[in-house]
Parts: sequence; structure tokens; C-alpha cells
Amino acid sequence: MPEAIRDFFGAHYDVLKDFAGPTVTLVGFIVTALIAYFGFRNFERWKREQLEERRMEVAFEALELAYKTKHAFEHIRSPLIYDYEWEDMPQVPGDTDDKRRRRGSYYAIAKRLGANKEFFDAVWKAHAKCMAIFGPHAEEIFLELHKARRQIEIAYEMLLRHLNDAPMNPDPNADLWRQLRADLAAADGALANEGDRVGRRLDAFRDGIEKLCRPVMDREFGKPQKRPVA
Repeated sequence: MPEAIRDFFGAHYDVLKDFAGPTVTLVGFIVTALIAYFGFRNFERWKREQLEERRMEVAFEALELAYKTKHAFEHIRSPLIYDYEWEDMPQVPGDTDDKRRRRGSYYAIAKRLGANKEFFDAVWKAHAKCMAIFGPHAEEIFLELHKARRQIEIAYEMLLRHLNDAPMNPDPNADLWRQLRADLAAADGALANEGDRVGRRLDAFRDGIEKLCRPVMDREFGKPQKRPVA
């Protein structure tokens, strides 16, 4: 509002300078006080409007990512692995065809994560923005998504190494391998003791974002419409 105040005095200077005496001084003081008062109020309202607009932008971005998360992870964790997804996998000496195919199924998951790099980069950016706008508690929500991704990475890394382990019957770590396979594919969750751990984290992320951001959007677009009086 400083520009508006300068403009006002510039426009009225020639009028005010023709008057002199205490009355003009008092009038000038009152006019200046009124301009400052209303200018400050307008400035404060402008700041609130700018902050609310920014809050809505960040809330929309976070909600958009939350809804994209389902499709991104459905692609990453799809149990259907095609040969072309791992045909560029380096050869490992001593691999049989069966062992290479199993190795390829884990390699394909890693490639899918890499193919979604743009999505995960957007998540990190939204993470920081939400903390800036909504407070540090927003980090707990985003950690659910980051941990879900990390669980997938740990799962395929451990299962890859397990391919080189000597077979044991019975295998004392059979429950662990089942759980790791469930981390890679939701369909295997029914076979694991802890079920679909990754899926639960993804649900927690989406629910948390909706709880955090949906009220912001509803304030602007969800206002009930007044019905005309009959």
C-alpha cells in the first residue's frame, strides 16, 4: 500500500498546499491516519489472500500426487513381469535359465522404480512445500510413502542376494522370503504373516494427505449453495 499513499498525496498536494494554519494541519493528520489505517488493513487482507492462495496450490498439488500414488505403485508392484523388462540385465556367470528369469523379475521391479523417477522427485518437492505451509507434522505423512518405496527396494535387494544362497529344507527364513515377496507384489500379501505392509503405508499416505489438504480445497469449492426461497 505505500504506492497508494504516495499517489494520494501526489494527487492532492496542490490542493492542500493552498491552505495554512492549524485546521489544515489537523485535517492533514486525520487524512494521513485514515489512509494509513485503511492501507494497513488492505495490506493485511492482501497478505492473507496470498497465503490462502498459496495454501490451496500446495494442497491441490499434494492431493494430485496422493491420487497418482495408487497408479504408480500398481505399475511398480504388478506381478506380471515381461521378458523385455529384464532383457538388458547383465549376464551373471553360472546362471541357469530359471535362475536368470527369477533374477530378472527382481531386476524389473528396480527398473520400474527408476521409470517413476519424475513422480518421486515431485513427491520430494511436495513434501517440503507441505511442511512449509502446514507445519513440520506433515513430514510424518510423507514418510509413509518414502518408507513404502524403501521397503520395496530392500525386498528386491535381499531376494536378489537370496538367489545365491544354498538351498535349505526346511528353510528357517521361509517366512521372511514370503514377506519380502509380498512387499514386491500386493497379491502375495495373503501368504505373508504381516500381509501387505507396503499397501498399508500407501493407504496411510493417501488418508493423511486427504485429511491435511481436503479441508483447504473444500473451504473454497465445497461451500454449500444457498437455495432460493420459495
